[in-house]
Amino acid sequence: MQDLPSILLLICILGLAAYAAILVYRSGKAGGNKKKSLHPPPAGEGAAGKAVRETARSPGSRAAGGAQAGQGPAPAEAPSGDILARGRALLAAGLFQDAVRELEKIPKSQWGEEECSLALRAFLRLNSFSHAKNIFEWAELQAGLRDSPLLQYLYAIICERAGDVKRASAIYDKLLRLNGSYQDCEARLRRLRRLPAEDALAVSAYFETTGRGSPGRGPGSKPRSVTPVLGEVAGRFSMLSLLGIGGSGAVFLAKDKALNRLVALKRLSPSVSCNAEDRALFLEEAKTLSELRHPRIVEFYEAVEFKEDLYLVLEYVDWETLQTVMALRGRLTPGEVVPILAAVAEALAFAHEKKVIHRDLKPGNIVAGPKGFVKVMDFGIARHFDPDASDIQEVEVVGTPPYMAPEQHAGVTTPLSDIYSFGVLAYTLLTGSLPFAGPTSLYYSQKMEGDYPRLPASLPSRLRELIDSCLMFDPGKRPPDAASLLRLLSEGDGGRGD
Repeated sequence: MQDLPSILLLICILGLAAYAAILVYRSGKAGGNKKKSLHPPPAGEGAAGKAVRETARSPGSRAAGGAQAGQGPAPAEAPSGDILARGRALLAAGLFQDAVRELEKIPKSQWGEEECSLALRAFLRLNSFSHAKNIFEWAELQAGLRDSPLLQYLYAIICERAGDVKRASAIYDKLLRLNGSYQDCEARLRRLRRLPAEDALAVSAYFETTGRGSPGRGPGSKPRSVTPVLGEVAGRFSMLSLLGIGGSGAVFLAKDKALNRLVALKRLSPSVSCNAEDRALFLEEAKTLSELRHPRIVEFYEAVEFKEDLYLVLEYVDWETLQTVMALRGRLTPGEVVPILAAVAEALAFAHEKKVIHRDLKPGNIVAGPKGFVKVMDFGIARHFDPDASDIQEVEVVGTPPYMAPEQHAGVTTPLSDIYSFGVLAYTLLTGSLPFAGPTSLYYSQKMEGDYPRLPASLPSRLRELIDSCLMFDPGKRPPDAASLLRLLSEGDGGRGD
């Protein structure tokens, strides 16, 4: 019994230890076994910092800064770069509404020039002019976007399409004053200023009566139950909307009620339609143009006389021109340019075989569609030629000065003139700039002297040699025909490169 006090003391100590262990266990359970971070939260974070983290993890937000402190990567739907890539792919595939929906996954506050330009292009193709206007006016309020020449250029094109000629002209004029020469602003402004009075009136009425400048429906909303008709032509064509201002008049989207298809309807300027001799000549030429049926050429269906006017009925292709593509991206890579040049050469070879000269080959007259497919358009000023004659003597100079062959400045045109313009086109696509700086009064002398910056040595030599040969002042020193262009492009590696 002498050891009893020691045993009782030991029991008490063990009991206290067990009780303490129970308390520790209960404390841990009440806290949800939650481990406290060894690092204090950032100063001033609190609830606001938690909200920022939750926003970063929300779908559609940018993945910012990688992993959070003490956490794995924030789960985001996709980085904005991936969203933009998908948006561009959808736009290229013609899925314009889907492209807009994809773009909307990026918070508006994080939009930059690329996001805005993609939205403007999509809304242009959807004819959602009011939404394009909202995007542009929002961008004009952002410090980093308000002076973007690209966004202003795209919006000016949208104003053209909407019929707001006055605002489009003002933007083109502003871009020319600030940048000296930007894309094809000078040519577009010149066309708008030379727009025949009748077309100017029609375009203005179109803008006013269709409410293109007022808030309207956006993508995904129900279309109007009745599509407004701007006018009827020859009892067969219903003009539905304005497509743009061409070099010789306004171009409208129309429905051919007889064949139940959409067409582009181009009203020729009075300088052609009101002159009896020119009118008869053009109608004769139209018979030849209607034979230009080729996958690489926007098809010319027929010429239609209605009252005092003369209309061209053309295949409707709602693709972007290479001029617009270059405005968005700058110069193209040799690997992109060679297939384009091959397609253009194929179109020219076919046209020349049919004894037709294009006379105005340039990026603005070539459209790019899905999967890199391209077509040459605007053969409306093309001219039939007699292979037994040495050349065609023009009454007036026709074409776009920077792209014209030297002989065209003197009013002489041959198939080799198209070869020269092909060289200017290729040079422009590869470098992002014209070979001849101008101004217009100096183009002829610059071309005569071959005064242009030589192509970079980094480009494939075969491609450089081909372009230089096309730009020879003497037509006899150029490649002899368009078929030879195809052969030269296909030799070796075809001039492809990065």
